[in-house]
Amino acid sequence: MSVIKLFYNGSCGDCDRMARRTRRLDWLGRIELSTDLPPCGPLDGGEIAVVHTASGRVHTGIEATREVCMHVPLYVPYGLLLHIPLVRRFFGRGRTRGGGACNRGIHDGPT
Repeated sequence: MSVIKLFYNGSCGDCDRMARRTRRLDWLGRIELSTDLPPCGPLDGGEIAVVHTASGRVHTGIEATREVCMHVPLYVPYGLLLHIPLVRRFFGRGRTRGGGACNRGIHDGPT
């Protein structure tokens, strides 16, 4: 049973490779991958959105990356590092597009 749904741009080669890697490492089956349109709108290459299946809460940008990391056992150390504000700012810079629907970071439910 998945805990989060990870939306990514299926036409982006890097996104597709990372999604396949995440699927292989998600031996607990906590992540559902999707190239469908996420609740926050279309994604550009390199962008992801994460929706918690129980609550409908949506994460984008570095917050989405942290959520994925915290649900894949081998990624957890990276996810823990992303809880540190300085690290989160460093790795999150330039990760959200200006004016797009997904640059809000976190919101509850569909928009």
